[in-house]
Amino acid sequence: MLELRDVAYAYAGAPALRDVTLRVGQRELVALAGPNGSGKSTLLKLIARVFAPQRGTIAFEGTPLAQWLGKDYAKRVGYLPQDPDPAFPMRALDVVVTGRAPYLGRFAWESARDWDEARAALALCDAEHLAERYLDEMSGGERKRVFLARVLAGQPRLILLDEPLAALDLAHVQQFAALLRDVVDRTGATVLFAAHDLNWAAAHSDRMLVMQQGALALDAAPSEVMRAEVVRALFGLEVETVARDGRTWIVPRVT
Repeated sequence: MLELRDVAYAYAGAPALRDVTLRVGQRELVALAGPNGSGKSTLLKLIARVFAPQRGTIAFEGTPLAQWLGKDYAKRVGYLPQDPDPAFPMRALDVVVTGRAPYLGRFAWESARDWDEARAALALCDAEHLAERYLDEMSGGERKRVFLARVLAGQPRLILLDEPLAALDLAHVQQFAALLRDVVDRTGATVLFAAHDLNWAAAHSDRMLVMQQGALALDAAPSEVMRAEVVRALFGLEVETVARDGRTWIVPRVT
C-alpha cells in the first residue's frame, strides 16, 4: 500500500529525516514511536503531502505521490495533525461533513449522501450524540472524536494520526485506543499513528516503527521492541519490564 525509499528531509539545513525506507500494508495498525524530535511528525507530513521529500521517493498503491491528483489522493489518505483546529463555534456535524470535500464538484453543495456519510462517521466514533454540539462546548476528548470522524467521513484507505492522544486524560486515552482498533476492523483501513509513549504504542498496535534522530531505528512487533536491552540501546534508558494481560510494559528503573 505505502512504500518509502531513502526518504530524507531537512528544516533550514537541519536534518529531520535520514534515509527512511519502509513499507506499510493493508489493514495494519502501526505505531510510529520515538521521543519528541525524532522525526515522527515530519514523516507523517511527507506521507500526507504537506511537505515533499527532498530526497528519496514515496509511493502509495504503486504510484509516486507527486503523480496523484489532489482530490484523488485526499479520497484515499486522511490526515489528522496534532493540533487540527482551535475550538471555534461550529457544529460537530458541519465539521465532519467537510471531510467529504474531495467528493464535491466545484461550487457544489453537500448531497444527502454526504450528510449520511458524516453521520455514519460520527456513529463509528461513538460521537453521534455530539452532532448538534459546538466544538467550543466540548472536552478535548470529544473534539478528538469529531476530528477523527471528519477524517473517516472521506472513507480513506490510509489514516495518518499525529499524536492523537496528546492532552487526553486516562479515560479518554483508553476509549480512543479502542476506537482505533475498531476503525481498522470495521473499515479495513490502515492506521499509522505517532506516539512518544512506548507503553501505549506497544499496547495498541500490531507493529512498531521506532524513530531515532530522524532515522528508522527499528521495525518490529511490539513484543520485540518492549525489551529492556532494546529500550536501553535505542533510548539510553535503564528500565524494567513487567508482564501483564499478555503484554509487556516498561517501567523506568529507580536508582
